[in-house]
Amino acid sequence: MAEIPRRRALLAVASGIAALSGCSGSETASNSYPTGERPIEGYELEKARDERGGALVTADDGLPSLSADERALQRRATRRVLVADADLAALTFAETDAGETLRSFCAATDFDAASVYLLAMSVDACREVRFRSVAVERDELADDDLHPHADFCQAYRPADVECEGDAFHTVGFAIRLPVAASRSTGSGSGMSSSCQQGEPPTVFNASASSETDGDGA
Repeated sequence: MAEIPRRRALLAVASGIAALSGCSGSETASNSYPTGERPIEGYELEKARDERGGALVTADDGLPSLSADERALQRRATRRVLVADADLAALTFAETDAGETLRSFCAATDFDAASVYLLAMSVDACREVRFRSVAVERDELADDDLHPHADFCQAYRPADVECEGDAFHTVGFAIRLPVAASRSTGSGSGMSSSCQQGEPPTVFNASASSETDGDGA
Protein backbone atom coordinates (compact mmCIF):
# COMPACT_ATOMS: atom_id res chain seq x y z
CA MET A 1 0.00 0.00 0.00
CA ALA A 2 1.64 3.23 -1.11
CA GLU A 3 1.76 6.24 1.17
CA ILE A 4 0.45 9.55 -0.17
CA PRO A 5 3.13 12.29 0.15
CA ARG A 6 2.54 14.66 3.06
CA ARG A 7 2.27 17.78 0.89
CA ARG A 8 -0.35 16.16 -1.31
CA ALA A 9 -2.34 15.02 1.72
CA LEU A 10 -2.25 18.54 3.15
CA LEU A 11 -3.43 19.93 -0.16
CA ALA A 12 -6.30 17.45 -0.23
CA VAL A 13 -7.51 18.70 3.15
CA ALA A 14 -7.02 22.37 2.26
CA SER A 15 -8.90 22.06 -1.03
CA GLY A 16 -11.72 20.02 0.46
CA ILE A 17 -10.81 16.81 -1.38
CA ALA A 18 -10.55 13.50 0.48
CA ALA A 19 -7.24 11.77 -0.19
CA LEU A 20 -7.46 8.13 -1.12
CA SER A 21 -5.18 6.18 1.19
CA GLY A 22 -6.48 2.65 0.75
CA CYS A 23 -4.81 -0.28 -0.94
CA SER A 24 -5.62 0.93 -4.41
CA GLY A 25 -2.05 2.13 -4.92
CA SER A 26 -0.37 5.45 -5.65
CA GLU A 27 -1.64 5.72 -9.22
CA THR A 28 -5.27 5.62 -8.12
CA ALA A 29 -4.59 8.08 -5.32
CA SER A 30 -2.86 10.48 -7.69
CA ASN A 31 -5.69 10.27 -10.19
CA SER A 32 -8.13 11.46 -7.54
CA TYR A 33 -6.71 14.98 -8.01
CA PRO A 34 -7.62 16.89 -11.15
CA THR A 35 -4.61 18.48 -12.84
CA GLY A 36 -3.96 22.20 -12.63
CA GLU A 37 -4.72 24.60 -9.81
CA ARG A 38 -6.73 23.65 -6.75
CA PRO A 39 -8.64 26.35 -4.80
CA ILE A 40 -7.69 26.57 -1.14
CA GLU A 41 -10.43 26.90 1.46
CA GLY A 42 -8.61 26.79 4.79
CA TYR A 43 -6.57 29.95 4.37
CA GLU A 44 -6.21 32.86 6.79
CA LEU A 45 -6.08 36.42 5.48
CA GLU A 46 -4.60 39.69 6.75
CA LYS A 47 -5.00 42.98 4.90
CA ALA A 48 -3.34 46.34 5.53
CA ARG A 49 -3.55 49.76 3.84
CA ASP A 50 -1.04 52.61 3.97
CA GLU A 51 -2.70 55.86 2.96
CA ARG A 52 0.68 57.57 2.58
CA GLY A 53 1.33 55.34 -0.41
CA GLY A 54 4.64 54.07 0.93
CA ALA A 55 6.17 50.66 0.38
CA LEU A 56 5.08 48.03 2.89
CA VAL A 57 7.77 45.40 2.42
CA THR A 58 10.88 44.79 0.36
CA ALA A 59 13.69 42.30 0.03
CA ASP A 60 16.15 45.13 -0.72
CA ASP A 61 18.37 46.85 1.80
CA GLY A 62 15.93 49.72 2.22
CA LEU A 63 12.38 50.71 1.43
CA PRO A 64 11.82 53.09 -1.52
CA SER A 65 10.92 56.69 -0.79
CA LEU A 66 7.51 58.27 -1.19
CA SER A 67 8.53 59.78 -4.53
CA ALA A 68 5.61 59.75 -6.98
CA ASP A 69 7.68 58.80 -10.00
CA GLU A 70 6.74 55.64 -11.87
CA ARG A 71 9.72 53.57 -10.80
CA ALA A 72 8.97 54.22 -7.12
CA LEU A 73 5.37 53.11 -7.63
CA GLN A 74 6.57 49.90 -9.23
CA ARG A 75 9.00 49.24 -6.40
CA ARG A 76 6.11 49.36 -3.94
CA ALA A 77 4.68 46.24 -5.56
CA THR A 78 5.75 43.03 -3.84
CA ARG A 79 4.99 39.37 -4.42
CA ARG A 80 6.73 36.87 -2.15
CA VAL A 81 6.09 33.28 -1.11
CA LEU A 82 7.36 32.45 2.38
CA VAL A 83 7.97 28.78 3.11
CA ALA A 84 10.51 29.11 5.95
CA ASP A 85 11.57 31.46 8.72
CA ALA A 86 14.60 32.42 6.63
CA ASP A 87 12.30 33.79 3.91
CA LEU A 88 10.66 36.08 6.46
CA ALA A 89 14.00 37.17 7.93
CA ALA A 90 15.15 38.29 4.48
CA LEU A 91 12.37 40.89 4.23
CA THR A 92 12.24 44.46 5.51
CA PHE A 93 8.81 45.72 6.60
CA ALA A 94 7.83 49.36 6.87
CA GLU A 95 7.85 50.74 10.41
CA THR A 96 4.20 51.72 10.10
CA ASP A 97 0.96 50.25 11.41
CA ALA A 98 0.35 48.59 8.03
CA GLY A 99 3.86 47.17 7.82
CA GLU A 100 3.74 45.86 11.38
CA THR A 101 0.33 44.27 10.75
CA LEU A 102 1.74 42.23 7.89
CA ARG A 103 5.01 41.40 9.66
CA SER A 104 3.35 40.12 12.83
CA PHE A 105 0.90 38.00 10.85
CA CYS A 106 3.72 36.38 8.88
CA ALA A 107 5.80 35.88 12.04
CA ALA A 108 2.96 33.91 13.65
CA THR A 109 3.15 31.25 10.93
CA ASP A 110 4.31 27.71 11.68
CA PHE A 111 6.23 27.00 8.50
CA ASP A 112 6.37 23.29 9.25
CA ALA A 113 2.65 23.13 8.46
CA ALA A 114 1.86 26.32 6.53
CA SER A 115 3.19 28.98 4.18
CA VAL A 116 2.43 32.62 3.41
CA TYR A 117 1.73 34.33 0.11
CA LEU A 118 2.60 38.01 0.62
CA LEU A 119 1.54 40.67 -1.85
CA ALA A 120 1.59 44.48 -1.86
CA MET A 121 0.45 46.87 -4.57
CA SER A 122 -0.44 50.49 -5.29
CA VAL A 123 -4.09 51.47 -5.62
CA ASP A 124 -5.91 54.71 -6.42
CA ALA A 125 -6.83 56.49 -3.20
CA CYS A 126 -10.54 56.35 -4.09
CA ARG A 127 -10.53 52.63 -4.82
CA GLU A 128 -10.01 49.47 -2.80
CA VAL A 129 -8.60 46.06 -3.65
CA ARG A 130 -10.65 43.06 -2.58
CA PHE A 131 -9.32 39.55 -2.21
CA ARG A 132 -11.37 36.92 -4.05
CA SER A 133 -9.65 33.53 -3.95
CA VAL A 134 -6.35 31.66 -3.79
CA ALA A 135 -5.23 28.42 -5.41
CA VAL A 136 -2.06 26.35 -5.69
CA GLU A 137 -0.67 24.18 -8.45
CA ARG A 138 -1.09 20.63 -7.22
CA ASP A 139 1.51 19.04 -9.48
CA GLU A 140 4.19 21.49 -8.37
CA LEU A 141 3.35 20.99 -4.70
CA ALA A 142 3.77 17.25 -5.14
CA ASP A 143 7.43 18.08 -5.87
CA ASP A 144 7.62 20.24 -2.72
CA ASP A 145 7.48 23.41 -4.83
CA LEU A 146 4.67 25.84 -3.90
CA HIS A 147 3.14 27.88 -6.74
CA PRO A 148 0.23 29.96 -5.36
CA HIS A 149 -2.09 32.14 -7.42
CA ALA A 150 -4.33 34.80 -5.88
CA ASP A 151 -7.19 36.68 -7.52
CA PHE A 152 -8.31 40.19 -6.62
CA CYS A 153 -10.71 42.83 -7.88
CA GLN A 154 -11.03 46.60 -7.52
CA ALA A 155 -14.04 48.61 -6.40
CA TYR A 156 -14.74 52.22 -5.49
CA ARG A 157 -14.54 53.00 -1.81
CA PRO A 158 -17.75 54.15 -0.02
CA ALA A 159 -18.95 57.62 -0.94
CA ASP A 160 -18.38 58.91 2.60
CA VAL A 161 -14.65 58.14 2.44
CA GLU A 162 -12.60 61.24 1.68
CA CYS A 163 -9.93 60.68 -0.97
CA GLU A 164 -7.89 62.52 -3.58
CA GLY A 165 -8.46 61.29 -7.10
CA ASP A 166 -4.82 61.70 -8.16
CA ALA A 167 -3.29 60.12 -5.03
CA PHE A 168 -2.06 56.56 -4.51
CA HIS A 169 -2.26 54.32 -1.46
CA THR A 170 -0.57 50.97 -0.87
CA VAL A 171 -2.41 47.81 0.13
CA GLY A 172 -0.88 44.57 1.34
CA PHE A 173 -2.25 41.06 1.69
CA ALA A 174 -0.76 38.17 3.65
CA ILE A 175 -2.46 34.85 2.88
CA ARG A 176 -1.57 31.97 5.19
CA LEU A 177 -1.97 28.71 3.30
CA PRO A 178 -2.46 25.43 5.20
CA VAL A 179 0.16 23.71 3.05
CA ALA A 180 3.91 23.52 3.48
CA ALA A 181 6.72 23.24 0.97
CA SER A 182 10.50 23.37 0.91
CA ARG A 183 10.69 26.02 -1.82
CA SER A 184 8.75 28.23 -4.21
CA THR A 185 9.92 28.91 -7.74
CA GLY A 186 6.80 30.63 -9.03
CA SER A 187 3.62 32.50 -8.15
CA GLY A 188 0.89 34.47 -9.86
CA SER A 189 -1.95 36.89 -9.32
CA GLY A 190 -4.89 38.30 -11.20
CA MET A 191 -6.72 41.62 -10.90
CA SER A 192 -10.18 42.45 -12.20
CA SER A 193 -10.95 46.12 -12.83
CA SER A 194 -14.31 45.73 -11.10
CA CYS A 195 -15.89 43.56 -8.43
CA GLN A 196 -19.10 42.04 -9.74
CA GLN A 197 -22.12 41.96 -7.49
CA GLY A 198 -23.74 38.67 -6.65
CA GLU A 199 -22.48 35.38 -5.33
CA PRO A 200 -18.90 35.26 -4.04
CA PRO A 201 -16.47 32.65 -5.38
CA THR A 202 -17.27 29.00 -4.60
CA VAL A 203 -14.27 28.75 -2.32
CA PHE A 204 -16.01 31.15 0.07
CA ASN A 205 -19.43 29.47 -0.15
CA ALA A 206 -18.03 26.17 1.02
CA SER A 207 -17.08 27.55 4.44
CA ALA A 208 -19.34 30.57 4.88
CA SER A 209 -22.15 30.41 7.38
CA SER A 210 -25.58 31.39 6.16
CA GLU A 211 -25.84 33.58 9.25
CA THR A 212 -22.74 35.65 8.50
CA ASP A 213 -21.65 37.88 5.68
CA GLY A 214 -18.09 36.56 5.43
CA ASP A 215 -14.77 38.26 6.14
CA GLY A 216 -13.11 37.90 2.74
CA ALA A 217 -11.20 41.31 2.84
